[in-house]
Amino acid sequence: MFWLIVGILAVILLYKFHNYIVSPFSYWKNKGIDYHLLHDPYTDIFKFVTNTVNSFEEDLINYNAKPDKKVYGIVQFRIPALLIKDPDLLKQVLIKDFDHFTNHSNILREDDPILTKNLFISRDKKWHDTRTILSPVFTANKMRIIFSLMASCGDQIVAYFNKEYEKQGNGKPLEIEFKSTTARFTNDVIATTSFGLEIDSFKNPENEFIKTGRAIFDFSMIRFILLFKFPFIAKIFNVKLMAPIVYEFFPKVIRETLKNRRENNIKRPDMIQLMMEAKESLEKNPVKDLVLEDDDIISQAFVFFGAGFETVSVAMSFAMYELAIHPEIQKRLQEECIENFKKGDGKITYELLQGMKYLDMVVSESFRKWPPATALDRVCNKKYTLNVDDQEIVIEPEMLINCPVLGIHRDPKYYPNPDKFDPERFNDENKPSIHPMTYMPFGA
Repeated sequence: MFWLIVGILAVILLYKFHNYIVSPFSYWKNKGIDYHLLHDPYTDIFKFVTNTVNSFEEDLINYNAKPDKKVYGIVQFRIPALLIKDPDLLKQVLIKDFDHFTNHSNILREDDPILTKNLFISRDKKWHDTRTILSPVFTANKMRIIFSLMASCGDQIVAYFNKEYEKQGNGKPLEIEFKSTTARFTNDVIATTSFGLEIDSFKNPENEFIKTGRAIFDFSMIRFILLFKFPFIAKIFNVKLMAPIVYEFFPKVIRETLKNRRENNIKRPDMIQLMMEAKESLEKNPVKDLVLEDDDIISQAFVFFGAGFETVSVAMSFAMYELAIHPEIQKRLQEECIENFKKGDGKITYELLQGMKYLDMVVSESFRKWPPATALDRVCNKKYTLNVDDQEIVIEPEMLINCPVLGIHRDPKYYPNPDKFDPERFNDENKPSIHPMTYMPFGA
């Protein structure tokens, strides 16, 4: 009798588990919406658990699965998402009717002490309030002020290259592992512009800042699964997205910086200073419901690192790779750089940088071919009807929208011969003809 009960319970549990795994894969069929399933349910969960997902490859497969369809359903990591690949429909959802899709997907705990207050993850009114406060911080004039800090980091990487070349001492071209090199450069730029710290990672590649930064991206799959699928368990066991050292180090550094500047009246042209000024301005001239606390400053500064460290270093590496295999493009860009160095007496100023058209073309084409994010997402926050040809698709609150950036960037319909690296796509003649929703390396 005992084993019979055990057997029945085992069957029930297996049945429940099976339904849990497969139920999202019938979501679109039940909705009467065309769909594409990249994997069967168990392959999908296996790739998720074993961390063997190739998002670059899978995003392209999903995009190209139905060439004649503007919209269809997909399932990624057991989450149904509506993939919208038509530029005009994307414009409607992401811009025209943006108020229905203000939020992004989010696996964070609501009480996460660092991340939940930042502009990219906060939702609804909190997002609106934060954006209202921070928008004046990110003006072109403010970026011009910060440019000098970035230029100093540029001097450090040039000094590193020169030193390594002299050390090699054989007159041959210098071989550089670019990903680690650009990571050090990016680390220094973010440290000085966002945290107010002057760090030379070329002289000290294992400094505490860069080591802690690496810990941000040292994801534990178990931790991720708990937050993603079992948030109630994550809360019980106090599981957070990142390692404890991250939550200790970055807030401590920023709080010390804020305290030091206030006590000693120190001003420095960086993001910390701009946000401190925004906070002081709000305190002197209060606006109803708008508040900027030190925790908000910590959250924004931290996300600059989290969002910029890996993406910028990878983007720089891809650009350098394309220049290396296209020497004719490299030569033309080098000539433009030399010309502007002469104009600036050996320095590149913010104003000179704005006028470097070929550099802009090269960077734009690199972002097209290798976008930092292969897809964007939005979460519907109020019921919406999307008219697609003769079909009405009802998008319910919390439904996920997938914007396939990589697929669009590699679509020959918008970019002929898309695998070719061709900066001329972005020259003065061709650039105006590019549909805004077919070029979204930084979102929409």
